[in-house]
Amino acid sequence: MLAWSWLDIMGSPLMQDNGSCTIAACLMCLDAQHRLAFERQHGVDTFAYHIPAETAEDLLGLCKGCGVWTEDDGADEGNVLEVLRITGGAKAASYRPGWEPHCTLQVKSWEKMFNFAGMLPAFSIAYTMHTKGPLLGSFIAGQDYYADGWESRVYRGGSGEEAEPHVVVCFGYVFDNGEMHVTVIDNHRLYGPLRWILYDAFTTFTRIEVEPLDAGSLRKEHKTSWWRGLLGKLRRTKQQPAWRLWRYLLSEIWKMTERDFLSAKPST
Repeated sequence: MLAWSWLDIMGSPLMQDNGSCTIAACLMCLDAQHRLAFERQHGVDTFAYHIPAETAEDLLGLCKGCGVWTEDDGADEGNVLEVLRITGGAKAASYRPGWEPHCTLQVKSWEKMFNFAGMLPAFSIAYTMHTKGPLLGSFIAGQDYYADGWESRVYRGGSGEEAEPHVVVCFGYVFDNGEMHVTVIDNHRLYGPLRWILYDAFTTFTRIEVEPLDAGSLRKEHKTSWWRGLLGKLRRTKQQPAWRLWRYLLSEIWKMTERDFLSAKPST
């Protein structure tokens, strides 16, 4: 069984707020792409930043203000990425000692690929994901998307009056019995969750391209007064353990979900 996963570079999910799935997915995918680009240069677990929920709230406000996002229709991935590009990017935070407390994750460019009527071969997306990292994926979700038993089911797309577009982060895949099952992180809960969706259910995939952050400009080598240093250390000491514990628990939940799914033949 041919499979691939970028699970180890995925940051924490950003939970959507009443139809803001595109915004949550764009930010999480941007976070993952920056982590991948940075760690390819500096090594595993060297990326010190994550996108907080406040950034998603700010981006939603920006997209509302310029008409990119509406409560009825949500938003298009390309339009959200354009807002990020022209406003300079997404604000990220770090609790690690020795790093600037904030930075901006910028969008260099993006490419949207359409999958209508099977026009995009599955192996081409598998290769792109394998070599370029996580992608944004859009598909039509019906009410059955939320039905019980989703943990062991490959979702095959929805239809009907209540079906609507939904955007997630695609970070892996499995080829099984002639089908490509895409592994995604959703944005309905604090832990995602992880799900599997049939490749043919997707209508578009979007690849985000970034420039790696400059590690030299983000490391804090300048001297500060003793009291500012103490305050900063106390703040990080309080925040970092909670953040690291949550990230560890999240990783364990994801790995357990992925392991259980792959160890059993899923229902479709």
